Amino acid sequence: MKKNLLSAIALVSLTVAAGSAFAAEQSTGVTREHVRAELQAARELGLSPVTEFNFPYTFEQSVQLQKRTAEIEAARHIAVPQAPSVN
Repeated sequence: MKKNLLSAIALVSLTVAAGSAFAAEQSTGVTREHVRAELQAARELGLSPVTEFNFPYTFEQSVQLQKRTAEIEAARHIAVPQAPSVN
């Protein structure tokens, strides 16, 4: 009985630890702003909508998309003034 209880506690602990690691990994993903910029860049470059005929992109198209996305994000960061931080 005691061994089963310890096994159950260990299993729950491992599950919680794995869930925390997965949640931390998910939080470092892309932001909505990045996705919007990438969609805008894809439309501008004629790569949208994605179908079975134009996906996956060629390497050159992928590089173009990354460059244009970065340009759009940079322009948005410059255009939107940051709120002053309160210390």
